[in-house]
Amino acid sequence: MAKQTNSPEEWRLLAERDFSVVEHLSTTMHPIPTEVVAFFCQQTAEKYLKGALVVLGVEPPYTHDLDELCALAEKERPAFAGISTQCSIISHFSVQPRYDLGLSLSDDDMRLVIAHTKSIREFLETEVRDLFAE
Repeated sequence: MAKQTNSPEEWRLLAERDFSVVEHLSTTMHPIPTEVVAFFCQQTAEKYLKGALVVLGVEPPYTHDLDELCALAEKERPAFAGISTQCSIISHFSVQPRYDLGLSLSDDDMRLVIAHTKSIREFLETEVRDLFAE
């Protein structure tokens, strides 16, 4: 297994790279691969949360579970409870669903997952400003 980064800046850049895939796929592909977009939303949120954990002084675990990552952050800053619902919803689109050919996600559901991902980023911009320091 490759070693995870311990740099908040690298986590942020990785998250932003994943979200650029979300933006590209959701605006240029037709039909839109909704499940792939949701997967990259999950990846975006995961990397943002791991970067936030590093800023908070917590070693991010090797997990894709956004609920677990949010709970770890919430122990350090209770305000993270404010994004726990979004994390739970997005967490459903982790690695395992990528192998489920029967998974179907409507365009409206995909837009909701994108909106939740943006909400998490906006929350982190306010709550963990050091993650976005240049």
